[in-house]
Amino acid sequence: MTTTDPTTSGSDARACASRRCRRAGGSDGLRRRPALPGARLCGSCRRALAADLAALPGLHDDSEEHLILPARQAGLPRVTGHRPQAPPVSEEALQARHDTVVRLAFWARLVLEEAGTAPKPPERTVPALAAFLGRHADVLAALPAAGTAADEIAHASTALRRIVAPPRPALVPLGRCVEPGCEAEVSLPGRGGDDLVLRGPMCGAGHVLTPRQWLLLNQRQQTPRDRRQRTSRDKETA
Repeated sequence: MTTTDPTTSGSDARACASRRCRRAGGSDGLRRRPALPGARLCGSCRRALAADLAALPGLHDDSEEHLILPARQAGLPRVTGHRPQAPPVSEEALQARHDTVVRLAFWARLVLEEAGTAPKPPERTVPALAAFLGRHADVLAALPAAGTAADEIAHASTALRRIVAPPRPALVPLGRCVEPGCEAEVSLPGRGGDDLVLRGPMCGAGHVLTPRQWLLLNQRQQTPRDRRQRTSRDKETA
């Protein structure tokens, strides 16, 4: 009795091993893209792996600027007349940078063991490790654990991108601008933050609302029933 490999299709092609490809294909493993000949990754995931490796040196270098947290973000009180404290370090940035080196070094060691030409080991730096893995991406993509390699390198790239360029908070629409002749939408960051504290609501045309204009906008958004209830409460407290 013969058994069928669940990762192969009717054409006897091995399915891509990357979790990114599995997510794209849904829960049915047979719908995943077939791996390239002699590899464990499909063409799309193989290109994504190469793109992540090419981007990692720059992301790792840029993330160094985010290692030190601003005092207001770290929540440190200002104390005068005392020796300044050591600058607060971003644990998230520190961890992301460390993980990147560890992951790349691990996969570079496996590629060294697998490669028959015995290439020169790279230095333990992100630029050297990423360049080494990029030159030997075909060997990496053919490893039995190529799917895990692609996923870990993608995870390292994503973690550094979040440090270098964190996602902007979602904007909450507040209505049309109160400036005469302006019909642009006024919005606020959904989670507040520094943008709200520093400038307040702003419309798409660039008008920053003053507190008085903000109140006017809020009154404009109220329904007639809201206004009647407010007027009633004002009379009761008068």
